[in-house]
This record gives sequence, structure tokens and C-alpha cells, in this order.
Amino acid sequence: MLKHRRLPGAVAALGWTGSSPFSITGAVLDRDVALVDAGLNFGVTDSLNITTDYTGSFGERLQDHTFAAKLRAKFKGGRHGFMQSCRSR
Repeated sequence: MLKHRRLPGAVAALGWTGSSPFSITGAVLDRDVALVDAGLNFGVTDSLNITTDYTGSFGERLQDHTFAAKLRAKFKGGRHGFMQSCRSR
């Protein structure tokens, strides 16, 4: 999935009644950023599944990348299965 994020140009000054206005600064954010989300799901076998996810943000000055992978396995119980041997201990 591709997305676009656009930040507003104005930043408001903050303050409380009876105090002087102040501002908070931090990392400079790009005004226009492209956002990318992608994922794949691999069914290796009926009981083994691998899922990968990627999220990225691309701007003029900053980039952010996240990658995640999951391994999911199903164990079948039965007379001599793994779960049966764990229960009998």
C-alpha cells in the first residue's frame, strides 16, 4: 500500500494564562512524506507459516524503516504427538 502524508505549514505557539508563549522543538519533519506498507505470507506447509511485514517512510531529509517476520507452527496432538508427551510428564 502506498500513501502520502502532508504536514501543515504553520506551527502554533503554546502558553498558559499568565505566562509567556513558548515553543517546543525537536527533529525536523519533512512536509511531504511517502509511506509504504508491504507484507508477504508464505505457507511453507499446512502446519508452518512465515509472515513478513515492511513499513517505510521516505521524505526529503528523513527515512524510517521497519521490518518484522513471524514464524507460526501448528503442532498436531495425538497418541504419540508432542503435546501428548508434554501432558503425561
